[in-house]
Amino acid sequence: MSSEVHKYIEEALNKNKNLFNAQVLDFPNDKTIDKSKAIKTKNNIVWKISDKSNDDQLKAITGFCFTIGFLLVIGLYANLS
Repeated sequence: MSSEVHKYIEEALNKNKNLFNAQVLDFPNDKTIDKSKAIKTKNNIVWKISDKSNDDQLKAITGFCFTIGFLLVIGLYANLS
């Protein structure tokens, strides 16, 4: 065996020794979670595609729908002809 491979095997064995000597951590259980509290959500904030901040997304969706519609019309025309 070359010395590099032997060195790599030695390092791997040392890491495994350290792994088996690891200690398990105990987490405190003194904090309890109250599940009876009502979950509050913000219902008044709604994402709308027609907002001015979403102009590029509106254009992308419009272009996608136009493309699908155009391909559908061409497909129907080709099928009926």
